[in-house]
Formats: sequence, C-alpha cells, structure tokens
Amino acid sequence: MSSKYLLRFSYLGTKYRGMQRQSTRPNVETCTVQGAIESGLHRLNPLSEPVIVLASRTDRGVHAIENAAHTVLVPSNTTQSYDPEVITSVVNYYLTKNGHDIIMRKTEQVPDWFHSRHLAQERSYIYRIAVLKPQLAESCSLRTTYRRYLPVAELNQCCVVPKLDFGRVHEAMELMSGIHDFRSFKNVYRTTEEEMKSTVKDILTFRLRPSGRTSTFPDPHYENVDLWEFYIRSKSFLYRQVRRMVSAVLHAGLEVQGLDSVRTMLSNPHKDSWDPRINIVPACGLFLSSIEYNEKHFDLDAEPPEEILAYYNRFNEANVEEEDGEEEMNTEQAEKLSQP
Repeated sequence: MSSKYLLRFSYLGTKYRGMQRQSTRPNVETCTVQGAIESGLHRLNPLSEPVIVLASRTDRGVHAIENAAHTVLVPSNTTQSYDPEVITSVVNYYLTKNGHDIIMRKTEQVPDWFHSRHLAQERSYIYRIAVLKPQLAESCSLRTTYRRYLPVAELNQCCVVPKLDFGRVHEAMELMSGIHDFRSFKNVYRTTEEEMKSTVKDILTFRLRPSGRTSTFPDPHYENVDLWEFYIRSKSFLYRQVRRMVSAVLHAGLEVQGLDSVRTMLSNPHKDSWDPRINIVPACGLFLSSIEYNEKHFDLDAEPPEEILAYYNRFNEANVEEEDGEEEMNTEQAEKLSQP
C-alpha cells in the first residue's frame, strides 16, 4: 500500500514569508505556507517528520486558489495507512486553531512514484487589477495615491492601475501567446545550472476577463474601479515570468511605445533585454489558480511513466535522497521554472 499522498490546498499569502520553508528542519517554523502545513501534518504522529514537496513555489505575498504538494506519511502501525479524509480534517483543525490563512482542500493517496511538481501537466495563474475610473485617474499624479480609492476588501488582492488602452493590452497578450523564448522575462539567474535551463515556454492561454468582487459588502468605493483579471496557462513558467508578462502588458496599455518593448524583448531574448522602464507589478495581485494532472497517474497500480523514471534516475546518479527533503533544498534554485 502506498504511503504517499497528494495534498491540495489554498492560501492567502499576505502574512507569510513565501511558500517554501526556509529552515532545513521541518516542523520548526510556521511563517511559511510549507512550514504551517508540515506542522499540521506533524499532529498525525507519523513515524518520521513530514516533509511536503511542492508542485509550485510562490513568492512572498502571492496567493493560491489551488496549489499542491506530495508527502510520505507512515503511521506507527506500519501495516495500516492514513485515511485521506482524516489527514485533511486534522490539518484543517490545526490551521484553523492557529489562525492560518490556509485551507486544506483535499488529500489523495497516490502511487509511490508520484511527484507533484514533475507530473504537473498544466499550471494556470490569475493576476487581478483594479482599473481606476477615468475621472479619478486624471486627478492622481502619483501611483501611491491610487490605493486610497480601493475598496477595503480588495487590499492585498489586486494591483491598482490608471486608465488603460485595452486595444494595446490585447495586442501585447497576443504577441506573447504561443511558443516563445522568454529569457528576457526571467528574473536574474542564481546558479549556472539554472542558466542552462531552457527558457522556451508555450503560453497556451493569455486573456483578460472581468473579475468578480472579493466581497459582497456594499462598499461604495467599488464605484471607483473596474475589476479585471489576466488568466495565463502553460505547462510551466520561469521564475517570476507571470508577473513580468503582466507588467509588460500593462506597460503597453499605458504607454504607446510599450508594444515595441514587448516585440523587442521577444525577438531579442536575453537576460539584459528587459526594458527597465517597465514597473514590475506587486505580488499581491497574483493567484496560483490551478494545477492539472493526468488522472492515470492517480492509479495506485499503474506503472510509472518514462519521464518520472528518468527524473528519479538522475537523482539516484547524483546520490540524492528525496525523502529526507534534500530534493527541495538542493534544487530550489536550479528548478525555479515551476514558479512565476
């Protein structure tokens, strides 16, 4: 019987120092989403300290409608296994009792070879913006004054922007859709190994759509803004790629020359090609929307696919044991491709 589980969970990232645990010791910190979840799993009293392997590692301030992680949980009676519903309930009880902005949505038992990050088929993100009504945007001289017009329920949930040229916004999104080398949209390289990773990505969907209100409370400040959201879907993303894509699109919507910047960065992919005039949007408007898997990979009797066998073989050759958490620590910088 498999002792590996896939966890699906949501969180508001405002008060956390990011997704990934910063300490090398599990169950000693609750200031990160990973640390809080592992502390909740610890209440199950498994044989070894629980360590979760994240499907997508989000930055500080980024939220998740759905993220995922796998973990190995072996009860003291090794002839038994944990009921997935019990895992969900115990962790949610701990998270609620300790005031965490995290919800465990679902727990599933998966094959021993399952890997939450490397078997993800698609990831989708949402970036929410609040566009000021024209009469208000014209009266604001500094970006810092935009926030005063925002409904209180939307604080840390979106980015406030002035009036946009939506024609240029849609044209910029069209330019970035499909297969491109996004090297210009990647954050600084942190290791030589990371620099060697492919920066070619296939953007399956990039569109703008109206966004719903965070609250139904009758706040009159909702009259000040129109809420929109960018929806972006791909198999994987480079480190901070999503925020940079949204930043470039907004720049195109605000500045006439913005489209030329997008064309230049796509046609001349290079770490130094990023246009410094583009302001990077804040993390608070970004939501990891969903992570999709092949249902066949949930079959406990299924054979592992070739791509996951190749992945584990690489780690065996490097003499790295994933179960003790080394996989997260040793590849944290070299595998940032799964995080925007």
